[in-house]
Amino acid sequence: MCCRYRVQAITEVNSPQGTPLVPDATEILVAQNLPDGYWLEAFHFHKEAKYPDLVGYGLGFEDKPSTITLFVNPMNYYDQPGDNKWHAIPIQTMDFPVAMTFGDFTGDGYNDIVICDRYGPSMTDLWDASENDGGRVQWLRNPGDRLHKGDWTPGRIGNSTGMHRLKVGHFTTRDQLQVMAIPIISKSGDLESSVPVLLYTPCYDSVASDGPTSWAKEVPFLGEFRLIHDIKVFRGDARALDTVLVAGREGVCYLYHKEGKWKYEIVGTGLPREGDNPYWGSGSVDVGMVHDDPVGYIATCEGFHGNSIAIYVKNPDAPKGTASLLDSSHWARVVVDNFGPLTDDHTGTVHHVATGDFDANGVDAFAIACMGVPTGTPANEGVYLYRMVDITTGKVRRTKITNRSAGRLAIASFRGVGLDIGSISYYVPGYHVGPECPSIRINSNALFSPLSSTDIRVHRLEQEVLFMVPRPNAISGRSHASMSVITVAGKKLHLYVLPPGGLVGLDSQDAVKVIHGSIIMKGKDGSVTTRKLAPERHQAATTQVLSSDGRIQAGDDGAVFLRMEFLPDEPQGPYTAMSELPIANSFPASASLDVQALQFSFVKVEQLPWASNGNWDDFEFYNMTGFHVFFGDDAMEKICHIQLWTLGLGETARFHIHDTSPFCEIHCCISNGGGEGGMRWFPDGVDGVDPDLELTKAYVEANTQRVACPPLFEHGPLWKVQDGFRAKPQLLPNGCADYPWHAWLASRFGDWTVPVKPPLPPERQRYDVWLA
Repeated sequence: MCCRYRVQAITEVNSPQGTPLVPDATEILVAQNLPDGYWLEAFHFHKEAKYPDLVGYGLGFEDKPSTITLFVNPMNYYDQPGDNKWHAIPIQTMDFPVAMTFGDFTGDGYNDIVICDRYGPSMTDLWDASENDGGRVQWLRNPGDRLHKGDWTPGRIGNSTGMHRLKVGHFTTRDQLQVMAIPIISKSGDLESSVPVLLYTPCYDSVASDGPTSWAKEVPFLGEFRLIHDIKVFRGDARALDTVLVAGREGVCYLYHKEGKWKYEIVGTGLPREGDNPYWGSGSVDVGMVHDDPVGYIATCEGFHGNSIAIYVKNPDAPKGTASLLDSSHWARVVVDNFGPLTDDHTGTVHHVATGDFDANGVDAFAIACMGVPTGTPANEGVYLYRMVDITTGKVRRTKITNRSAGRLAIASFRGVGLDIGSISYYVPGYHVGPECPSIRINSNALFSPLSSTDIRVHRLEQEVLFMVPRPNAISGRSHASMSVITVAGKKLHLYVLPPGGLVGLDSQDAVKVIHGSIIMKGKDGSVTTRKLAPERHQAATTQVLSSDGRIQAGDDGAVFLRMEFLPDEPQGPYTAMSELPIANSFPASASLDVQALQFSFVKVEQLPWASNGNWDDFEFYNMTGFHVFFGDDAMEKICHIQLWTLGLGETARFHIHDTSPFCEIHCCISNGGGEGGMRWFPDGVDGVDPDLELTKAYVEANTQRVACPPLFEHGPLWKVQDGFRAKPQLLPNGCADYPWHAWLASRFGDWTVPVKPPLPPERQRYDVWLA
């Protein structure tokens, strides 16, 4: 928990918490709308399990215990092939649980969970071990079935007030797996007294498979350490004992058992004491491998819930491995980042650090979890990855992995391809809450920004794909970067990136939809046309190439655009049946095989989950969910999402607004079946639309305005635009664009009762096809 203020009762806060989660194509969403969030652990259900599951939970509330949940990896279980849902299996309910770890204490190969609970509402209101069963440590027996219904059977290990961190290992004997347990403080509000470092060794009767019957308690250290907030275990070989690093007020300390005695070394003192701030030293620690040295550097965040990121680098003559931790003179502390001043109560944003060889190059990088303190500071919220640039000097390169609040990281290969980063929101009402509902998500290794990014990269996301494109100024010196995507409706779609001032030659019958920056075209008469993100509000303009020679030049900021290549041997419409609109995968051989194998198709809207309310039943309305486009550098900034739609003659996509998700949309017509299809909208300020009358021609024509979108035309903003800008939206209080009610309506809308039943036969049908 490590929060210094009282956790509110759940009746004092909303549930679920925060604003709804905005989907992010770069992450796998494991769980959302959680009541709170704190701990996350990559959990190998069996010692031989190839794919780890997750265990996650929050601290709970004074009037509602926390549910400990096993999230089952779809690689381990699925309802049907292709199902990517993480199944949530409740395994226990506890009061104020904090840390967990795992190990096999029955010898059956299944990992049991060790967890501490009954911490209390806050650091100033701990539940006492002797008076209130506070600081309890238990083990939960693995039932051997991931989908087991019911609580995992608990067994008591011990108690110590303020119990906060746990690890398992062979610390004094190779014969038994032991539990190291360390409180954060020993009594409510006492930041000065030392805390005990406890070691529990299981005791068995004759049948070890029944599990421990009791636990022998040892106190390796009683008066040496304060405010320990993290433990890192070094696994010994078949004969050597495990050792640990701890992060606390004393800094980074190495604890080990040798020749029958416990010993320790202070490797580094961490953040210096300053003023009246009671939190100095270190708050979290992990160790980075550098080629054949498993202890190549030490990564820390400082101090307790602090804002400082530091690494300890080795002297060139220092020994490899844990031997280097026996002498602090081998190490030099280098501050590599800082997230600004602490709050008035000395709170920062960094809660956890974890290392891993994310690039498979033999040199570990490290990630940090940022809670989001102070609230409303985007730079202080999310997960950052630091790669080593020069290990001798501590020079690093920072990449942001996600913008969502993170309290704890789970580093593992969840799909068997590279190390991924799982994270859980830090959401503790009464201490710190972020703007979004708490969630658990995974950022896949394939989507981490590489050390250089000058090419377009593409990754499969279930039935969609994600493009990561270079920023235009990153490809200066090259003519352009491009990738073919799909072929549909007589056009082959390509994604292009041009550097500032860059030139590329296209066919004069092609069309270009700009999604970032601007392009310049010169006509035969010398006229110059500059095309940006969108036409003027409520107007339409062509996307066709206007230069006589087909040459396109990027503006001062470069350009990212979608090229619609004219295919003279393909039918250009109008299309009289959906069978005339197949979608061909046109990705190049350089794309991964799973991307090349992806089959795109139009799906009738009534079959989509968001249309289950019946509003589109029997409409000739189809969708192809499509492509996410991001800048593939440190910022992972989203450019847009592109999808395709079709609509039959005489019908409507139905009027709607976008008041729950923050995005704007522009429609670019590929084929206008009846020649008159386009957008209609109600006046600004209209609060709602009659769901029956909106299907009638008289009502729509009397109450809306219209902009036609001929083939290869796009329309400008329908949303309210800020004064002095061409397309920058006015925002609602929740951050969404302020939209009027709007819809795409096909030609001859209302000439038949809507929806048109039965659908028009091919000899009468004419489908609109557009991008949005």
